Amino acid sequence: MQYNYYFDICAICIIVTIAVTSLSRRSVPAYRQRAYGLLISTVFIAAVAERIETILQMHPVAAWWYPYAEMAAGSVYFLAHMFSATTYFYYILAVLDIYINFTDLKSFLICGFGITTGFILVVINLFYPILFYYSSDGIYHRGKLIWICYLLAFYYVLGGVFLMLRYNHLMRMKTRVVISSYIVFVFIGIVLQYFYPTLLIENFCNTISATLVYITLQNPSEMVDDSLNMLNRKAFLEGLDLKVRRKSSHAIIFVTIDNIRALSSEIGYNQSHMVIKMIAKYLKSVGYKTMKLQSYAYRYDENTFAVTVQANSEEKARHLLAVIAQRLDEPWNSGGMAIRIEGHCFLMRYPEDYMSYSELMSKLELICDNIADRKEIIVDVDSNEFKELKKARDFDAMARNALEIKTASIRYQPMLSKVYRINYCADVICFLTDENGNEIDARQYITDNKVTQALMDTDEYVYRRACRALAFWNAGDKKGKYRAIVGLSQGEISKNDFVRRMKKILREEKAEASWISLKLTETTLTTMNKVAEHNLRIMGDLNSNIIVDRFGSGYGDLDRILSLPVSQVNLDVKVLRMARESEKMRLVAEGMVNLFHDVSIFVGASGIENEDDKLMAEEIGCDYLIGDYMGAPMKDSSYVKFIDAYFEEG
Repeated sequence: MQYNYYFDICAICIIVTIAVTSLSRRSVPAYRQRAYGLLISTVFIAAVAERIETILQMHPVAAWWYPYAEMAAGSVYFLAHMFSATTYFYYILAVLDIYINFTDLKSFLICGFGITTGFILVVINLFYPILFYYSSDGIYHRGKLIWICYLLAFYYVLGGVFLMLRYNHLMRMKTRVVISSYIVFVFIGIVLQYFYPTLLIENFCNTISATLVYITLQNPSEMVDDSLNMLNRKAFLEGLDLKVRRKSSHAIIFVTIDNIRALSSEIGYNQSHMVIKMIAKYLKSVGYKTMKLQSYAYRYDENTFAVTVQANSEEKARHLLAVIAQRLDEPWNSGGMAIRIEGHCFLMRYPEDYMSYSELMSKLELICDNIADRKEIIVDVDSNEFKELKKARDFDAMARNALEIKTASIRYQPMLSKVYRINYCADVICFLTDENGNEIDARQYITDNKVTQALMDTDEYVYRRACRALAFWNAGDKKGKYRAIVGLSQGEISKNDFVRRMKKILREEKAEASWISLKLTETTLTTMNKVAEHNLRIMGDLNSNIIVDRFGSGYGDLDRILSLPVSQVNLDVKVLRMARESEKMRLVAEGMVNLFHDVSIFVGASGIENEDDKLMAEEIGCDYLIGDYMGAPMKDSSYVKFIDAYFEEG
């Protein structure tokens, strides 16, 4: 029998050309690369098996091995041909970054049951001809159940079409066109070869489709870090974006190497780079070697790696995290030296820890900026420490936006004496507006030792608004009765031109420095530098008092408090509550109040939230009470009316 086998020869030559060309490209351990390698391999095996089968049919031999060789070649062709449709389906899954877990029954039924059925049918066909058989003269004949093979192939092809339609919005136009062309070529090949059995064109059509994919989609150069031969940040973000947009739960292990620059200076750049390459190589294979997990490693930036774990079990991801942490704690042998690195690792989960890739990047930056000095290798990203840091970061963005669009508002909270008399002094508080238009009390988001431009700009904004209100209320009277307390951050008071800027605001708003007391937290006062201390002394010379806030909640330095023009110390509400629970703590709190009274420093109690807090503050002898329970923050006009009503009503 004569076959038109030239298309098979062309297919084999094209695939060999692709294979040779691939040698010049980097072998990247990526999901898409592996799926494509499987696809092109099955097409090649199918073409070779079909070519061997046609040679045997065209040149029959009267030998004992002939029928077995013919059946073996035909069986391999059928199996590889069906598997090419399966691998096409897998390739679309890889393009969409959808993980296949064959241990899961549902995933197996969707992705593996069809090809498993085909394999069983081919094995049965070796003993009983249900799919195809050969006559005594070596001619190929179709069996009664040959339609099942076509049905299975159509299942995988149509499955790929379904995925394309369902996730159409996740694919670029080029990707959709190329994968659609694959389907068109496959159908053309199937139809032509079904109606013209001697025209062996089906493998050629498959090869043309795979070649189009290779030319347009399989170019990993822009996705690879050349120095480490691993996937780069762009590849990571592309895969992450697909997972997030599909709302697919997943886990990512991040590994940071915190002493890269120190290693370079100590052992040289080349030697330190060799260590980084060893770490990268380890991360690329650690999932499969240790736990038989499919994982992919990326270089996120110079000293951060990301390992995506292809598993639906958080327990397995945490186990892998522990394995990586244990290895980071061990030395890396390079160039005859045992080199220790300072590294950390942590797990980020979707959707528990982030809801978008931009949120992940923001959190990752926050964590990496604050873990270098931590002793433990595994970092708990859900700890209260990072939650507070995130609040500060969110406040910073909120403050920057509110100042730019001028939606920040000022509130005044009255400070009452212990006999509840108005003393015309108010704590000035800034309320920021979030993206939904809600006013947010910024007090709980301000940290003691972090310095950002938005925070410093907010300080100056509040100081200016307080000066403007006091100038109006006091009507030019330099000894005016209205006073204000403005909280300042460590970054603001540490500026070299802090005093000059404050004087400029006072001059422009026609206010007096004595009208405004500067409020600093206990930790800020203790940890500030010499420039800040000098600035506070100058402000003291201008008759601006200093109030130490939240005393007892941070780092204290009585010597510094006594050396600066401090007029008042506000005890933190935690001190009051501990004093209420412990008699010893009550005596300590009462002793602190007496100590400050002995050196002519007033004592206030801040954060009063209920009657119990108020009673304890009275009992230990506090002079002033401040908190929402004593008086909620109010607008400037409401604050003046509040004072007027107090005196009118007696």
